[in-house]
Amino acid sequence: MTLLITMSLLVVLPGILLVVGGGARLPILMYHKVRPGTADSLTVPIDVFRRQLEVLAQRGYESISFADLIEHETQGRPLPEKPVLLTFDDAYADFLDHPLSVMKDLGFRATVFLPVGHVGGENAWDGGGEAIMNWDDVRSVSGEGIEFGLHSWNHDKYTDLEPDEIEEDLRRCLDRLASESVPHVPVLAYPYGGLPRKGEPRARLETVLEQAGIRYALRIGSRVHRLPTRQRFALRRVPMEGNDTGLRLWCKLFLGRTRL
Repeated sequence: MTLLITMSLLVVLPGILLVVGGGARLPILMYHKVRPGTADSLTVPIDVFRRQLEVLAQRGYESISFADLIEHETQGRPLPEKPVLLTFDDAYADFLDHPLSVMKDLGFRATVFLPVGHVGGENAWDGGGEAIMNWDDVRSVSGEGIEFGLHSWNHDKYTDLEPDEIEEDLRRCLDRLASESVPHVPVLAYPYGGLPRKGEPRARLETVLEQAGIRYALRIGSRVHRLPTRQRFALRRVPMEGNDTGLRLWCKLFLGRTRL
């Protein structure tokens, strides 16, 4: 038996005793592609995705939106007892055919992060060949349990850009979303999940995000948040994989990772 001690609340999993702190926990789960077939580094098979959501539902998790989180942290709006955020990067066109139908069946919502300059095109940053939603697709599901956030203009690494380039990138995104009449939340998912860790580059990035009206920015990192959120420009998301079932899924929901 492995014993992990942090603060106050005992949680028993098969063969594991966890002692975790009090307060609301908020897993932010990150997906890219959900479709029939086999798993790879960016793909969760559709049947596995359904099982994951069924476990969430059985255990009392309720999906929220970033709009809900913003209202909770700015206006005190209550959240469910066990909230979870489902997020999808890159807005692959077959999102409409596969994960969306499962989420509707099981009563879950999600946030999709748009690579705005590639809407209606392909995943050029990843070699191309896979269609990205077009603007009609985006408008057709906006508000139907789906909200949209920003995933940059061209899917460039923000760690490779200067602050003025990031400012221009965000401006182009926001202008295009406005011109296409697409409602969106002021939330950014960093392309490739990276940002400067500290020092002057980090401070300059946060200034740019603040001035652009961004409320939250999301990195990749295996951690489950507690509310209220901290470091709102570096919220961590838990990458979801095709073998995240059973004990692996439990560990990710409680710890954000499978390695103890």
